[in-house]
Amino acid sequence: MKVRAIHPTFSLKLSLLAMMMLCLAAAHTQAQKNILKSNQVWLHSYHEGRISEKWTILLDGGFRWRNGVEDKLAYIVRTGAGYSISPRLRLGGGFANLGVYAGNSVVRREYRPYQELLFKDQLGKLNLSHRLRVEERFFKDLALDFATVDFNFRFRYAFSVGIPLARLSKKDPQRKIILNLGDEIFINAGKDIGHSIFDQNRLILSPTLQWNKALSVSFTYNSQFAGTPQPETYLKSHIAWLQIRHNLDFSN
Repeated sequence: MKVRAIHPTFSLKLSLLAMMMLCLAAAHTQAQKNILKSNQVWLHSYHEGRISEKWTILLDGGFRWRNGVEDKLAYIVRTGAGYSISPRLRLGGGFANLGVYAGNSVVRREYRPYQELLFKDQLGKLNLSHRLRVEERFFKDLALDFATVDFNFRFRYAFSVGIPLARLSKKDPQRKIILNLGDEIFINAGKDIGHSIFDQNRLILSPTLQWNKALSVSFTYNSQFAGTPQPETYLKSHIAWLQIRHNLDFSN
């Protein structure tokens, strides 16, 4: 299937419109009352393995703490596959498992199939990325004696721009420092979500050391604003997020 190239001007307009919409949505939500505060630390490792011209295997996992690293918060493990329609456009899908802690015990599990569309573009030296993801979320509360499973859909839209800051090696042009800026908004859907249509918004500032084509490390600040089960009550989290990415090519 042949996919027509998207003009850079259109891509820039789409990126600016996306950023404006995300910022307006976040500003409107944060104008509400009853805002709680949290400090968190996240560690996450992402792996992509290209196995052919079209197919890529995806695997990632991470752990989260609250109050610095004093209290366990959650773990997540996710696997999937991506199919490249073109060099810029990729369809993907997979499955994630997430566990939420109370003390040292997991009290809630989430089983999460997902589907996504990823579009990447370049405008001069800037790298642009748009990702739309749909998740089907099944929750099981382990603290209850009876086996109740809750369900809802969640829609996620993420936009990011990568700005190259410095090249670190004349021999290896891939070794450089990049500043990634982005935003991602999460929207719930389903008959049992009640007032919780807005799930969360993440505003990302992420200096990244790209060591080579296969390895990069990001020291990310995530300003996260999330809904809670209580009406008009929100959680504002300041998150230090270490991301390690491996991109390997097995297609040859």
